Amino acid sequence: MHSKIFLWIILILSFRSGFSQTPTMPAARVHVKMENGNGVKYTSKLTQVVELNFTFNQSHLEGKRNITASLDRIAKLYSVDGKDAFTIKRFTSSSDGNATGESVQFTLADLLSGEVIVNNNISGLDLLPSKSPAEATAFEQAVSVAGRGVLGFHASGDGDKGWKFYTESLHPCEFKGQGPRVPVTVYKNPSQENHIILQGILENNTTEADVPIVIDQAGFEIISKRKTRQIRNQLFRFARNLPEDPVYKSLVTPLLKFDATNLRPDLESSYIFKGGNMFTFILKVGNGKASYIPSGHSDDELNIPLFGNGFSNPYTTFDGGVGDFDRYVAQTLFFLAGYKKEPCDRTNCNGLPIVGLNDSLTGNFYQTSTAILDPNKMAFVSNFNKKYVAEVSDVMGRLVDVKKGFGRGTVAFDQGKLRPGIYFMSVTIGSAPARIQRYTLKK
Repeated sequence: MHSKIFLWIILILSFRSGFSQTPTMPAARVHVKMENGNGVKYTSKLTQVVELNFTFNQSHLEGKRNITASLDRIAKLYSVDGKDAFTIKRFTSSSDGNATGESVQFTLADLLSGEVIVNNNISGLDLLPSKSPAEATAFEQAVSVAGRGVLGFHASGDGDKGWKFYTESLHPCEFKGQGPRVPVTVYKNPSQENHIILQGILENNTTEADVPIVIDQAGFEIISKRKTRQIRNQLFRFARNLPEDPVYKSLVTPLLKFDATNLRPDLESSYIFKGGNMFTFILKVGNGKASYIPSGHSDDELNIPLFGNGFSNPYTTFDGGVGDFDRYVAQTLFFLAGYKKEPCDRTNCNGLPIVGLNDSLTGNFYQTSTAILDPNKMAFVSNFNKKYVAEVSDVMGRLVDVKKGFGRGTVAFDQGKLRPGIYFMSVTIGSAPARIQRYTLKK
């Protein structure tokens, strides 16, 4: 056996229920993808968010303040070693962004200073070219050309006429107005339930219910029992069903859906789609990606304690009383920012979830055997908290010494009690294949 140190890659095939890495390191922030048989570490590029906060139409002061406060809170919640998960560069019109008809000035360089642009309840965003043409051009270039991500909240989805980029690329849902704010039955899209953005979402404070999930090849709606939550939401009338539209279905990934079948007459039949309506989604926009969250009108949609108002009913909010809103927004920001890649080495990927090419958790976890065998003496180093079994055999295969234990550290055999000759040290850590080193003991 050569003395060169090598790695045995182990794919742990048993799914760990509820696995979430750590609260600050969800899979959307860091994970592994297997490419050409090799592990590649993906780490989110997110370092700065650019928040745009103004309005041309409807006032949403409470919602605007909620979103602004949420970004501040999430940056702290996901901090590592005292460093916030991201900084925030804000462009806010007067009255906390609530001055109707008043835009803000920003440049392409401003937008490119962050990895994700957050549209905070910008009602009438489609009017930006007529109000601020330079800013509209910068926005389009930042997303379509430079590949920046966009996360829009609530009123940022109510434009319908003034900007081709908005109505045909950024948010092509064909907005036709709004209805009342009522609780709607929200659930994970079954085909994307393992998407890294949905990790840990709608797992608690849920109720099982029969909901529409897909349309079969014959055009019939399939109903299935799923975990659901009643989330208070304004009924947007979106006329285009992106997942079924021939132009957009290859560009859109519905993440959360809602059952609209029982919302008549508040939502007319023409806006109720077979297989469930989209609630949140990811949309490819040129070189960038956009996502949309309809929640954000008021505190009772998010369950966020703001300005001493206290919590709303957790069973009718996005948050659910279990942190879902913060978790969802954080994971979406990490995802939209894109990823930097580096090869996995001996230790930098240990314990990270393996994500498939469709950005879904596979249930597998990347690990390496970390037994480092000393080529000069019968000793090894274990860098992994697992059981180890080390055996020394002579050239005839007879066992002459054994050491068993658990955890990290250096383990050495007493060579002084062995006669001169050829020996083999075999080391097994956890379920990894054994590693073997050959030694020649001289007089």
